[in-house]
Amino acid sequence: MTGSSIFTLVLTGDTSVKSAQDLLGRLKEAVAGQDAIALDTSEIAQADVTTVQTLLAARRKAEALGKSLTLKGPPGPKLQAVLEGAGFLNPAQPTARFWTEHI
Repeated sequence: MTGSSIFTLVLTGDTSVKSAQDLLGRLKEAVAGQDAIALDTSEIAQADVTTVQTLLAARRKAEALGKSLTLKGPPGPKLQAVLEGAGFLNPAQPTARFWTEHI
């Protein structure tokens, strides 16, 4: 069932390559069932570039379906460290605004 309000998907624990399939499944389910999803990344305990790629792919899929996927607030500390270390927050990056719109 598609919801009309913003659905918050709380990401916790390990979201790195070791848990990529679980993360992908949760994101697919949210995008399939909701029109607007806000990701809460504050409780992520482990993240890597795979996490970033998976979140960006889910965002693209949501947009292709006419839906939205945003961050509920600033990236959590573990995700923030990956974004900084890999250069995703550089304003020249096409997706930088996705990560920084709440900063």
